[in-house]
Amino acid sequence: MPDATTELEHASADIVLTRDAREILDRAAKVATARGSLHIVPADVFNATLQLPGNLADAEMRALGFDPKSIAPLIEANGAGETLPLRQLLVNANREAGVLGHYQVDSIHLLLAMLYTDSPSTSVPLMKAGLTLYDLRRHVQTGTKTGAPPVHGSARPDADLRKRPWPSLQGVLGISPVFIGIVGATAVAGVLLWMNYLPRYVAFLTLLFVVGGWVTSLCIHEFGHAFVAYLGGDRSVAGAGYLTLNPLRYTNVTMSLVLPIIFLLLGGIALPGGAVYINHSALRSRVWSSAVSIAGPVGTVLCGLLIAGVFFVAPQHSWITQGNLNFFAGLAMLGFFMALA
Repeated sequence: MPDATTELEHASADIVLTRDAREILDRAAKVATARGSLHIVPADVFNATLQLPGNLADAEMRALGFDPKSIAPLIEANGAGETLPLRQLLVNANREAGVLGHYQVDSIHLLLAMLYTDSPSTSVPLMKAGLTLYDLRRHVQTGTKTGAPPVHGSARPDADLRKRPWPSLQGVLGISPVFIGIVGATAVAGVLLWMNYLPRYVAFLTLLFVVGGWVTSLCIHEFGHAFVAYLGGDRSVAGAGYLTLNPLRYTNVTMSLVLPIIFLLLGGIALPGGAVYINHSALRSRVWSSAVSIAGPVGTVLCGLLIAGVFFVAPQHSWITQGNLNFFAGLAMLGFFMALA
């Protein structure tokens, strides 16, 4: 049996939809499938809108004095005629969202797109019923009908749509193999120091444990900057790979990673290290810019508190013994370096 879902997936792939809009389009796909078609037409979308009571499009039509169910027969009577492809309908709806200052395509934008002249199968019967693009836009933005003075302090129907939604984290966050390797090497060194399996290599294992732990905390520090920046509006950090905890993706690996490690080895000086480029002009506000600056040190502080917590609990449970003394010595040094950084 034909299924219109495939067309919907392709047509809406790059369109950000609200929950209501997604539900309406899913139902429209079922309507199209039920009539034996692989293609969703604007009339299917309108009929699906009626199946979801309480959506903004339904509420706006009723607020303007129209009964949506009485308009449906007019659209059906208009016949198939020349229909607009679903993709173009969604592009028009997305354009309406942009014009109105909205961040997602909602049911109201689908209705506005159905009033475009390039969708005669819906625009003609809707306008015959008395619903116009201008009246609908005005009411969405002001909550008043054409010719009526705006009411001071009245709630705008599109208030929720004007709020910028949180960005989706799907497919954005990740853990790079490089970071996994660093954490793994640090963990192995820590276990060997704890068990005291290789006493002849204590110096090397301590070095590996401390440097690996410091680089791990550095990755967390920079991830904090990038993660908050992404939430704040800077999408470039995702493309730069900063959200994968990969230290090799930093702006300048030599200055950000190699030289700080060398200074750490030579003089026991923990430089801040790490550098992710943040586009502060893309952030929502100065508050977000400040939050980005604070996020990195917060990550380092959390790592330091974790180490401090170990030393707080260890004496109470007699964890520190002669056999694992080197482990706690290395952990103390790591905590000291985090405090310096």
